[in-house]
Amino acid sequence: MNEFRYSICKPTNPNIIEKGKIDSREIMNIFHNFPWKKHLDNAEKSDNIYYSPSLEFENISNKNGLAISAVGNPENFEFYVFFKRPKMKKTWFGLSEKMDNNYTSELLNLTKNTTIEILQALTDNRLNFLEQKFK
Repeated sequence: MNEFRYSICKPTNPNIIEKGKIDSREIMNIFHNFPWKKHLDNAEKSDNIYYSPSLEFENISNKNGLAISAVGNPENFEFYVFFKRPKMKKTWFGLSEKMDNNYTSELLNLTKNTTIEILQALTDNRLNFLEQKFK
């Protein structure tokens, strides 16, 4: 199994909370047990919102990661997913290439099931699937 690091963002906390290293087998449980609805409820009641409720997981060995945020009504929310990875980018009108270590793409308005499918691909290291999904 691969080792990941993860962090969380709570809407009313201005600090990103680093949770440390975990094994890939723990990721799905963390996602399923994260109190998405509770955090969205708290955000609706607060005047000081810093983040959407979010989880971030990054594979320590290859630096591929996902940031997952819940947005919308606490009773009917959706997910925004951001895929961060090292990627060669063309520069100078395609004449040269440069490594972007934090290249990020996003998918918006996702259902929970689609988000789970994407997260499972990260834990299984199915990077080709993720690249195709985030084109």
